[in-house]
Amino acid sequence: MKLQDLDLHLLRAFDALLRERHVTRAAERLEIGQSSMSVSLAKLRDLFGDELLMRTGTGWMPTELALMLWPRVQEAIAALERVLEPPRFDAATASHTFRLIVIDYIDLLMMPAVMRRIRQEAPGVKLHVMQTNPHHFGEMMAAGELDLALTYFPGAPDYLKGRKLFSDRFLGLCASNHPVLGRTLDVAGFCALPHVTIEPVSAQIYNVQIDAALEPYGLRRHVQMIKPSFLALPFVLETSDMVASVPARLARRMERMAAVTPFDLPLELPLFDVRMLWHPRTDHAPAHEWLRGLMRDCAREA
Repeated sequence: MKLQDLDLHLLRAFDALLRERHVTRAAERLEIGQSSMSVSLAKLRDLFGDELLMRTGTGWMPTELALMLWPRVQEAIAALERVLEPPRFDAATASHTFRLIVIDYIDLLMMPAVMRRIRQEAPGVKLHVMQTNPHHFGEMMAAGELDLALTYFPGAPDYLKGRKLFSDRFLGLCASNHPVLGRTLDVAGFCALPHVTIEPVSAQIYNVQIDAALEPYGLRRHVQMIKPSFLALPFVLETSDMVASVPARLARRMERMAAVTPFDLPLELPLFDVRMLWHPRTDHAPAHEWLRGLMRDCAREA
């Protein structure tokens, strides 16, 4: 007998025949025609070189070989059914490390809530938040070195899967006693102010939209300071005459951190989307589906 000649349908037929000990009733059990069951019995007899089920004066009787094989067939069916069952991820007992890129803007907004949920629901799960050049995270995902990116990265690779977490817009931010808060600001006046800009890891992800909006005016901002992250930005602003352009949700959060106040920019800027991105190879992995669901929930609180 060759293994490739034995499939799940034949195993189910064998089990039904041994349970019912009758071809017609076995066919009814599997909801197939009697002729189909007779064909399956003939194949089984040929494969095992045994009658398996024999007619007697009172009905059908399994052979000794059939009775010996039956428990093994049942085990094989159960094992195959487990293979076909959707895999599960038990967050409460899982021991798993996820590798993420989380740009600091989203880190400040979302990760406190994310970690509260993980501590409550999945204490064995660990997040490894990595630093990397935003131009390379697609290659890292393809290589299996990165699981998820929470991003505002213009021009992410097309082959990645993605989902919007929320939309945001840019606001100005300055010290709460800054004179700009008491006057109407035009584009030229905005550009003339001393600016702090954020350029993480040699990427202009927070400046592309603003610089593009200034191009028709032929103007550029007077940049006094460049920082790689939003860390300490509100404390720099509250004691200086400098201003910054920051995502609105972050500006409102920074109001609670230092004596800073948001203001509207004199530019028509569209909303931008904050997204999570992942590689298609993890699209249906239960652990990754759980993590992405958690991120979606926490994004609603951001």
